[in-house]
Amino acid sequence: MKKLLLPAAGLFLGLSLFSGQAGAESQPEDQDVMVISFDGMRQDITKQYIKTGELPSLEALVEKGVWAKKPETITPSLTAPSHAAMSTGAAPGKTGIVSNQFHDPQKKFSNKDDAFHTTISVPPIWSEAKRQGKTTATVAFPGANPETKNQAADYSVFYGDARAKSSLDQLSFQKAAGWLHAPESFTPLKEAVLPLKLKGAKNRVLHILAVDTTDDHKPNYDQFIVSENKQVNKGDGTAKSNEWGTVSLDLGSEEQAGFAFKIKQERNDLTEPVPFFKTSVTSGLINGPAGFKQDIADRFGFFPVESEDEAFEKKWITRKEYEEISARFIQWTTDVSLYIKQNYKPDVLFFYAPEIDHEAHHYTLTDPRQPGYTKEKADLYESYVKWAYRQADDTIGKTMKAMDENDHLFIVSDHGMEAAHTMLEPNAVLKEAGLLAVDRDGEIDYSKTKAYAVPSGSAAHVYINARSKEKNGIVADDEIELVRKQTMNAFKQAEVKQKNQSELLEQALEAALSGKEDQLLSRLPEKNIKDVWRAGINRTIHPYETVLSSSEAKSLNHTHSGDILLIGAPGYMMANGTGRVSRPSSELGTHGGDSTKQDLRPVFIAAGPSFKEGKTIEETSTLDLAPTVYELLGIKAPSFVEGQIKKDLWKEQ
Repeated sequence: MKKLLLPAAGLFLGLSLFSGQAGAESQPEDQDVMVISFDGMRQDITKQYIKTGELPSLEALVEKGVWAKKPETITPSLTAPSHAAMSTGAAPGKTGIVSNQFHDPQKKFSNKDDAFHTTISVPPIWSEAKRQGKTTATVAFPGANPETKNQAADYSVFYGDARAKSSLDQLSFQKAAGWLHAPESFTPLKEAVLPLKLKGAKNRVLHILAVDTTDDHKPNYDQFIVSENKQVNKGDGTAKSNEWGTVSLDLGSEEQAGFAFKIKQERNDLTEPVPFFKTSVTSGLINGPAGFKQDIADRFGFFPVESEDEAFEKKWITRKEYEEISARFIQWTTDVSLYIKQNYKPDVLFFYAPEIDHEAHHYTLTDPRQPGYTKEKADLYESYVKWAYRQADDTIGKTMKAMDENDHLFIVSDHGMEAAHTMLEPNAVLKEAGLLAVDRDGEIDYSKTKAYAVPSGSAAHVYINARSKEKNGIVADDEIELVRKQTMNAFKQAEVKQKNQSELLEQALEAALSGKEDQLLSRLPEKNIKDVWRAGINRTIHPYETVLSSSEAKSLNHTHSGDILLIGAPGYMMANGTGRVSRPSSELGTHGGDSTKQDLRPVFIAAGPSFKEGKTIEETSTLDLAPTVYELLGIKAPSFVEGQIKKDLWKEQ
């Protein structure tokens, strides 16, 4: 990967980006905008890490810009709906992106659509601004799939396909034969063969050549070359032992895929099988004027894998190697975004960073009721989440250095994150209420089901199988209201027995009975003490905090919306399944509920020559981003926009 070289002038942020004292009337004509969405970035944790010096770049940006004290997002506070709201200024009732996954009544009742590959019902700002003569760009931003009809930016880069999963293979090396242009080796060259099965593409065979580059009079195979044709050339993957290399694959139709690899050997004599770790084989969707796709591929290579959780869980890779893989994705998307800004000069650029959300879903271990909670484990997991925030700060630092005197930067997120201890199975509740049927294999029998739920995070939409809406619906029009009431009552009356999972809390009960509470209190996280003692070890609770009909949830009034919206109480997330009403959570972080709760508040920071410096505003909404960007670009906002221009960002005239 070639390093992105930025002009020296871009490094002097303090001298250029925030110069000038004029108000909106005397703004320079060329006002460019960048929006970076850090998925899952929590407002309170961000503020905490700024205070402790963990985020120096973000701290510098806040000192030169505007920080929102009470930012809010839409409900449900999920990734796809929130990003659609950001990019359009409209709520889910207008965007049609009502959840990360939803049912489309135009399809079979069993259908579930992926919101990340669904056309937004109203045009996002990059396509609308493009229509009004502005140059626009997006990189990995949710909702900005270039294959979406009439909604692509001028320059767009997006997730492609995963052609193969990661693997840890054992390579057996033999004497090499038939190689062309092979390098010199101090001991005879050796080779191994690895078949590569690819989804939706022709399978390949990889040939791995082992080379001894050290003149130490003993077998020391320390360099490896991966080739598809046994012809060593510049494009082949090359790496030293226990170091990363990359392999690019030409899949035809101008699609380039690839993977990273590492030879994880302890001995270099190749007398025993050698572990060969390969990341997932991934590709990207790149769209733009002639030459753009090739330019990105030539300079930055293939679209890399975002993370490798399964490989880490199986201990194929260490935490350090996991972070190196994830960091390569972060660096790739950041460098591509800033290269597009520098060389293609869009008026507005949106790009996306998922690492905080990803780590927080796996490692938000802050509540003793969570499965496997210990203080030691919680501290370790916090370090993983903190690593992701530091990566975000590095991205912000790079971006600030690339800005000029006319650039405006928005740092936003789609939601925060709360700790999850229990998973709810709403379809199990419907089954118990006699509204959902299952077959002999325990799968939903949609032909006999009156209502079923589609979960995402802490939210779920419940759809009634009405004859008037569904192709093979079974609920008559005069029965719909009855089924709706039965469904809502089932969830309002649903109860679960909450059992704290932590050994520490079991000890707390014993301590309370023996009068030794003070000893246990010193071992509990301070913010959980009151909740722990109030909760006890077992109690019956109502886990569905919100149960709304479609008429009550007006902002979700769309054909994609369910007849009923469910939101779990704090600590509860939704899951598929019909077997149990609840079970211990398999994810530690969740979101989807009301973002006025502190754990779910997103971030909103704005900086640039038009804006105040070092100031704080009170409230802002995800819906306010688009109209504010339209204002900066000097173009007309569409009539469907519901958000407001954040006029309190601007310097006084």
